Amino acid sequence: MKKVFLILMGVALFTLQANAQMKPDKRYTPAYTYDTYEDMGMVKCGKGWATRPIKVKGGGKAPDIVKLTKAFNDVWKIYVVSGILKQAKNPKFTSQKYPEYDSEDIVDRPNGYMCVDSGGTDSDYMESCVWRCDNGHRLFAILMGGPTDPEIELVCFYDYDPATETMTPVVSPVDTFKPKAEYYNYNLPRKGKDFIITEHFIDTDETVDHIYTFDGQKHVYAYDRVTKEKE
Repeated sequence: MKKVFLILMGVALFTLQANAQMKPDKRYTPAYTYDTYEDMGMVKCGKGWATRPIKVKGGGKAPDIVKLTKAFNDVWKIYVVSGILKQAKNPKFTSQKYPEYDSEDIVDRPNGYMCVDSGGTDSDYMESCVWRCDNGHRLFAILMGGPTDPEIELVCFYDYDPATETMTPVVSPVDTFKPKAEYYNYNLPRKGKDFIITEHFIDTDETVDHIYTFDGQKHVYAYDRVTKEKE
């Protein structure tokens, strides 16, 4: 009977976890509800990623950032992610800048980081990174977004289990964060291990970085860093 109870509890916890992750950022709710966008890759991902574990073929004990990002994109097929993965097919590729757009593509294998920095243009953007966990697992995160048609942003966190070569959706600070500012953004680290959520307060010319540190398995709130824009 105890075993049955534990199984039911496990199912309930997974359901709660999935439901938490299924709530899209309220700034981008229209993108998840308008029929116009129902076939868009990011919208499909936003609606369903939290309930779908991903097998990482040949992941082994220590898959790198490219392999984890590719496994994710083999399932969800996000256009901007496909673009950086094409660059990453060249093992010597590290970065390419586009001065006319002030943008850059980065594949930083040693630091476990990839990104398409759109430079504030109307193009889609993405970031992905990976952390080593104390239990031998990996924590993988990927951020994707677009500023127009539709305005959308999505952050997905996964636990990678080397024993099963599977990435399982997990809860992150994104799920519990309650913004006070109208404008805010998420930041995955290229260096270091902190996950940062930044709020921009237009009326006071202040930015507040909410710092979440990595405890070896997940990110936990640590402190706020306030910056006043210089006049």
